Amino acid sequence: MMWMVGGALVLLVARFLWLAYFHRVNAMSRQAEMMNWLDIGRVSNANGGKDILLARNERGARIDWRTGEVWLMNPKVVEPFADFLAVERWLTLRDVVPAAKPAEAAPAPAEPPSEPLPEPGPVRDSLPAFQQKVDDCLAKAEGGQELLETKQAFEAGSDAYLAASTELSQAALELDVSPAMVATFHISALAALAETTGADKLERVAASLHAAARQIRATAAA
Repeated sequence: MMWMVGGALVLLVARFLWLAYFHRVNAMSRQAEMMNWLDIGRVSNANGGKDILLARNERGARIDWRTGEVWLMNPKVVEPFADFLAVERWLTLRDVVPAAKPAEAAPAPAEPPSEPLPEPGPVRDSLPAFQQKVDDCLAKAEGGQELLETKQAFEAGSDAYLAASTELSQAALELDVSPAMVATFHISALAALAETTGADKLERVAASLHAAARQIRATAAA
């Protein structure tokens, strides 16, 4: 009889531990913490339980206790996000990718200059120089040295990650997206490792960088 009681207690403890760590809401909380979102309180969910409120700078978000979905509250978005990686991509593309410039009137015919022409502006960075700036920005982030070492190790050990990182930098360089924002994409991709399982972790993270490059190009072409 005692062994049955003991077995039931073990099952209850195991279920509690499973819920405490693997419940989707807790997984989203850990992902948010890795991406520098701060837990600022709780608010009642209309269907029961307490939603988690988070903030980062002027941004506000809420994790739905029932579904684990992430709702962006500032700026207000009417549809939920699957996770904070999706939130990060949406914010980055909304705030960073430059809008198309309005068409300008055709210039008047140029007259012969009466003074020497000014020196040309600075030359666009080469791809290696741009990638170095990305690494410099990554190193300045919170926990940046560890993030930078992880990124460089992945690029050295995974052809898929190296190709994705290069494609992302190339797209950003062509479309004038700053190195700081490319570093943010890498932070988002590396943060997703905590929620990724299986032997193909690097391939999945590389796919996240490929998707970011495609979104940059698609947004600029829209």
